[in-house]
Amino acid sequence: MYSEFLNRTMKERLKGGSMKKLKSVMGLFTLLLVVFSATISSISASAATEQEEISSMIQEHVDKAKIPSVSTGMIRGDNVSFLSKGSQTADQNTLYTIGSTSKAFTALSILWLEDEGLLSLDDSVAKHLPWFKVKYDGKNVPDEDLSIANLVYQTSGFTNDESKFPTAKAEMTLEEYGHTFAGAELVSYPSDQYAYANANYVLLGLLIETITGKSYAEFTKEVIFEPLGLQSTSADPEKITKKDAIIQGSRLSFFMTHPYEVAIKPALIPTGYIISSTKDISRWLQIQLGTIEVEPQMKRLITKSHQPDKAHRVDEETRYAAGWFVVDDGTIQHSGGTPNYSTNFIIKPDANIGVCVLTNTNATVNTNMMAENIINIMDGDPISPYKPDIWVTMDKIFSIMTFVCVPLLIGTLVMIFRIKKQSCTGIRIKKVQKKRITKFIVLPVVLLILAIAMLIVFPITFSSGWLALSTWAPYSMYTGIGAFTVLSGLLIAAAYMVSIYPKNQ
Repeated sequence: MYSEFLNRTMKERLKGGSMKKLKSVMGLFTLLLVVFSATISSISASAATEQEEISSMIQEHVDKAKIPSVSTGMIRGDNVSFLSKGSQTADQNTLYTIGSTSKAFTALSILWLEDEGLLSLDDSVAKHLPWFKVKYDGKNVPDEDLSIANLVYQTSGFTNDESKFPTAKAEMTLEEYGHTFAGAELVSYPSDQYAYANANYVLLGLLIETITGKSYAEFTKEVIFEPLGLQSTSADPEKITKKDAIIQGSRLSFFMTHPYEVAIKPALIPTGYIISSTKDISRWLQIQLGTIEVEPQMKRLITKSHQPDKAHRVDEETRYAAGWFVVDDGTIQHSGGTPNYSTNFIIKPDANIGVCVLTNTNATVNTNMMAENIINIMDGDPISPYKPDIWVTMDKIFSIMTFVCVPLLIGTLVMIFRIKKQSCTGIRIKKVQKKRITKFIVLPVVLLILAIAMLIVFPITFSSGWLALSTWAPYSMYTGIGAFTVLSGLLIAAAYMVSIYPKNQ
């Protein structure tokens, strides 16, 4: 009864203007619902378009640069999406060597030690490593002039020129390798200029071990990786060298990528050989952005790690912070490369977005381009067209050189034997003519000089010796230069024989 009364009363109240008002409200509600649905659909469509553009761009790099595996993590606020491409199966849990992006973990460790009162960035390196002395311009550098800050911000005077500074041997410990830098001749005076050098972070790793009494692997696990929830990230040499734990590294040669193993040098782990996954690195970047909460101390130190050295510039737009490059527009980034892996991590704090790209080949240029293009797509900026990595270009040149020179080499060798045989049978007779020799021998001599020039110039161009260059460059470089050099020598021999053994008329 009451319900009937209520219904009747409501109908009476809704007569006239009240009913019209209700209809207007209902109409407005319906309109808002339509607009909301359209907005959601538009956002979904936009996200789908974004993913398609990213996927297509990555596929182009995979195809053209012959990259076996690319694993990416894309961060937008609290959301993370993963995308993998390539012939080798990988996902967000697949482990890669992360190269020089390891430096951010080493620098953060140093900042933690400072925060705990165990060191100061203003301390001289010699305060904690009394045996460590360096020179500049033939004179000893006073201990107080080379600080820990110089190592962190890459202003020590060391460089990556392997012709001037010692390279690590496979069997060396961090301490043993660190001692090889004692007495080194610096390229510039400490604090005078920025110069990127792996040696700086090797020495920081040694400082961590010396001050804490723990191995670098133990310390980073205890203080950095476990507290931050980076479950698969490790600096443990045993895990890093375990072949079945990490995706197979590779190197390009003869237009294809081939499995490529490089001896892991424990001494280089603080500067470039930590292993991690896309899942862990995505979390690491979220921590950098502040979208994942961490302990106040660590949050404060991470913020400090983004503060660059104000006294020096990397270039017109960039400065170096504690294991990070900081661009004037606020972008924070670092790339990494080993002979068989490459990475690039980028965050844009203002837009609250980030990206990590991990690959299992040393196509560093392509890895960097993929990361930059992804962040540009996410931020609504134009992307850069594909550009081949230097090793890809070198492989094309030297592969073609090999394919051309080897048949010519064999043909020239056959010709030499034929001329020799004909000289024995009287078809050709020995008749030395200086003008004829000069005529035939000029071009092969020029080719040989060119071959020798390549052997000299290449190590200088890459600021390394042939041993180091051979670790990074494609196999085709050896066959190409080798075949060209041998061919040049054989052409000289053939030209000489043709000159002194003309055919008997």
